[in-house]
Amino acid sequence: MSQDELPDSTRRAVLKSIGASLAVGAAGGAAAHPGGDDKQGSNIDGEPGERFRLDEGEPFDSAAEYGYHSMASTGPASVSGQAEQRKGGDTNAEMRCHGDIAVVTYRQSNDEDPGRRMATLDISEFNDAATEAELEAAELTVLGILRNFSAEANLATDIKLSDDGNYAFLGTQSLTPYDGGSNGEPNTTDPQGNVETSGGVVAVDISDPARPRTVDRIDEAFSTGVHNVYYHRIDGTDYVFACKDAGLIAPDSALNVVRFDRDPGKLTIVNRWTADGNTARGGVGTEHGLSYVHDVEVQDDPRTGRPTVYLSDWDRGMRVLDASDPTNLEHVGQFDMYQCHFATPFPELVEDADGNERRVAIASHEEPDERFDQRSSVIYNTPHEDKTNPNSTGTVFLVDCEGIYPEDPDLGDSCGCDGSGDGPKQLGELDNWTWKNVDTGKGFEDTVSREDRFKAIEQGTFTFRLSPHNSQGAVHQIDGEERYIIHQGHYHGGVRYLEIEPGSDRGLTEIDGGTEGPRGRRAYRPKENPNVSGRDGSGTIGWINNTTDWNLNEVGHARPSREGVGLSPDFWSSVEHNGLSFHADRRAGVFVTKHDAIPMTKPLPPLEAERINGDGSVFQAGQPVEVTIEVRTFERDGEAADVRVRDRIPSGCEVLDGDVKTYPQGTRTAVEFTTTVAPGSETTELTYFVRTPADAGTGTFGPVEVSPDGREWDAVGGTTDTNGWLGFST
Repeated sequence: MSQDELPDSTRRAVLKSIGASLAVGAAGGAAAHPGGDDKQGSNIDGEPGERFRLDEGEPFDSAAEYGYHSMASTGPASVSGQAEQRKGGDTNAEMRCHGDIAVVTYRQSNDEDPGRRMATLDISEFNDAATEAELEAAELTVLGILRNFSAEANLATDIKLSDDGNYAFLGTQSLTPYDGGSNGEPNTTDPQGNVETSGGVVAVDISDPARPRTVDRIDEAFSTGVHNVYYHRIDGTDYVFACKDAGLIAPDSALNVVRFDRDPGKLTIVNRWTADGNTARGGVGTEHGLSYVHDVEVQDDPRTGRPTVYLSDWDRGMRVLDASDPTNLEHVGQFDMYQCHFATPFPELVEDADGNERRVAIASHEEPDERFDQRSSVIYNTPHEDKTNPNSTGTVFLVDCEGIYPEDPDLGDSCGCDGSGDGPKQLGELDNWTWKNVDTGKGFEDTVSREDRFKAIEQGTFTFRLSPHNSQGAVHQIDGEERYIIHQGHYHGGVRYLEIEPGSDRGLTEIDGGTEGPRGRRAYRPKENPNVSGRDGSGTIGWINNTTDWNLNEVGHARPSREGVGLSPDFWSSVEHNGLSFHADRRAGVFVTKHDAIPMTKPLPPLEAERINGDGSVFQAGQPVEVTIEVRTFERDGEAADVRVRDRIPSGCEVLDGDVKTYPQGTRTAVEFTTTVAPGSETTELTYFVRTPADAGTGTFGPVEVSPDGREWDAVGGTTDTNGWLGFST
């Protein structure tokens, strides 16, 4: 039986039980849409005075708020971060964390203090907190604000950080600011803060977090700017993947690959990918037509090490691309869905019920208020007659991504979609989740009629206020067990904590007596639900996918709010860091929440690392080379984790000796030391030996990377040796 077939009372009891079991143990990308920003200034779900009606009046379930900053100006929250200090025209968007630093964008800034693009924050007090009292007392502090000017492109909609945390990359757009916002003004303290004619990609040096400065910008290739970006290092080179998304305004939507050279600080477009293939600053493909390339995330694949792109391409679905060669992206996977607004890979392989390790991803669509049914709209077409959960607040999908690479195990494709033919591997759905579903009654009391369910989610203007937004998956150790949790940003729904309960089924399965899906290659079983139709009663609307034995369930939520700031909460971004959830709230600023069951993890200590490659930068081909990494750690205010250390060696090099383990990372190999370095240690030398290839060539060692747990790795600045190997034949 699927979860949608359960009576609501039973389903709620199951979810509360799951939340309770979690509590015993203690739970990438920015995105948006053309238009649809809510301007009502309301803090409620329904009528005035009925706050959080859609969660039965409960702003928190198995979670709590621990921090807040209004982002009004620099300084600690207690001094400059109260809600009443927030400037009325401000709007924040994306947030990211790295070590003790976080960055947040200003999607627009108030006329009283115009030109703000991004802020850096100190989050060290939250990392150092070891007790409930210390967590309660922890405070966010804004260290610096980047101000520059742009006559048209003030909207900083997205931000990502380099792997060493020294650079931030902004996506900016030349769309009309909202009421009360500003286009910005000149700021002579930012020498590169010149006018951007359309918006694009901006590289910012934040090595001194209190004094962020622009080092380069690129905008001539983007007629309406860039909505989303993602940073990833491939073969020792820094790349920024940039979505030119507004193809519905100008038909040139694409994924642009931008190389970033730290010295001299230069952004260069090296590829432009659409469904028609790869080009270098080329024209729009004649066969591609209108596109809406909206969001992008990149991961070193947890099985193969290949840099892999997860691209949200609206009604063209989620596309998976092999980025081993950034100038020649290969389309290897395809998940068909409508309004694919955000997609992200789960950070690790998930162990299924049979003990197999599986690659899964999370994809969601952004859903406007259902009463604006725009079935003839090019953009939203909602509800489609063949769309999953058409009359709902929006859907989060769990996607089976096995089979995209030849190295993947044969887990059996009963539908015959084994990827052996031409084109990308067809990917299937494992389960989906909605906050409020009119057709199934999910999220509503059993006594609420279908008509009243519609009324509960309809808004007074075109808006996405009840829609899901971005997602971040994480593995948490709870009671000695690994649990797969999604920190799901959900606009006015705040953050929803979703747990993946693995099954053994594949995402693509044949169904006895089933019907071929409307997109041609997915199997469906229509639910016997006479209410699955539009508000006007015309036609039968909505396929509800056959459910596998995987489950995606909500196990808690947090909806912190502030009076006087407009819609609150209004979470654009929700990211996990050291067990906490950090959120950029469009109307209110920044929040920090924590699920009751999720334990906080120890942060890394302050440290330094230096590379010593043999006797210099020139080695003889085919000969052994000694590589030594010197690491020195320091104490921090709170308890810190032991430091795991790894290096990366060039393609063709072979590790000969050392207390290390190796595994693939793209075309290179990661070399991880078995010895860890304790906080407050004197300089520790970690050594291994490598043989260079027999043929003459060049290669890059590094960067040195560190991790508290072997899951997420941070690069250490200045440890990439671009002249690390220059071979010559004897």
